[in-house]
Amino acid sequence: MRVALGQLDMLWEDKEGSFVKAERMIEEAAESGCDVIIFPEMSFTGFSMNLKKIGEMDDNSLTVSTMKQFATSNHIAIAFGWAALGKEPGAKGTNRFTLVGQNGEMIADYAKTHPFTYGHEGDYYDKGAEIVTAPFLGRIISLFICYDLRFPEIFQIAARKADIIFVVANWPAIRSAHWETLLRARAIETQSYVVGVNCVGERDGMAYSGDSMAVDSIGNILGKMSNKEGILICDLDNRAWSLRKKFATAADRREDFYKTYFK
Repeated sequence: MRVALGQLDMLWEDKEGSFVKAERMIEEAAESGCDVIIFPEMSFTGFSMNLKKIGEMDDNSLTVSTMKQFATSNHIAIAFGWAALGKEPGAKGTNRFTLVGQNGEMIADYAKTHPFTYGHEGDYYDKGAEIVTAPFLGRIISLFICYDLRFPEIFQIAARKADIIFVVANWPAIRSAHWETLLRARAIETQSYVVGVNCVGERDGMAYSGDSMAVDSIGNILGKMSNKEGILICDLDNRAWSLRKKFATAADRREDFYKTYFK
């Protein structure tokens, strides 16, 4: 699978302006033979709590419909983040990560499991309640968002089925060492390919260095991009499952035992 990591310097709370930048990157990725391009968390607005301005209805999302059009016209799958409004007026929204196929079909849609309490995200966005896996190009993928990366349990659950995990983020430069360490740790622990896509630039008083990277199933960094906007192209082979069969760490997990400490 050839993936393009779309390290975007999005325009703050400006979807249409960010769409223009993203479309150029989508075209470049398609011309390079990529199967999918992945954009950061809240891909076209930045990490905003202003739901009144950026929020969209589930069944009438400008972001989803625009990405479906771009996918179809460029024959490439697109993974992207956006903010969904709550079902009822005044209800909290959800922080979403969606994957559409090259024909515009919906492949996977995930709501962030762990809103970022330190950044008051939970005041505006509800917790997701489902770990999402889906078949994609002959593989099984799973989707997570930013702060989820700090919670290894959900990655272990996803890896029961998935061999590739996409993580999108607005992860600040001040904690970039955590970003790389946790991406590599999740890959090593689950014996999965982990693709982390972050934004770059400065928005709402926060600096982002990007550091988007793809990590193989033994923790090697296949490619990394820092401090600039652009796409990083990486090829993911299918050796995760053969590694798991040979070096079967999952078989030694004692989940029934662990559960006694969570009760």
